Amino acid sequence: MVYAELSSYAMMAMGGFAAGAIYGRKLALEAAGVLHALENRVVAMEHHTVASKAHAPTAPTMTDAHAAAMSHLASAIEKHAAAIDDHGAATVAAAVESNAAASANAAHK
Repeated sequence: MVYAELSSYAMMAMGGFAAGAIYGRKLALEAAGVLHALENRVVAMEHHTVASKAHAPTAPTMTDAHAAAMSHLASAIEKHAAAIDDHGAATVAAAVESNAAASANAAHK
């Protein structure tokens, strides 16, 4: 009976981890796509406004700074998504260990 409970906990944890990993990856990919589309729109708007002004020498430095900031933001989003995946895995592992310990204690009583 105890082994059946432990195996059911393990199966539930693995299923939850798999679902979380799949959803986390999907969410990260969607966020990267949205960020890329936003970056394209902002760059197009900047090119449109810069082309209409006579301040051409300052435009490349602003565009480069913006591109660097957007790249930094994209890398931060990717790191955050990876941290969420790692935290989910740690939470599932802790729950499995806790349930296994509780089942073991119940079996010894």
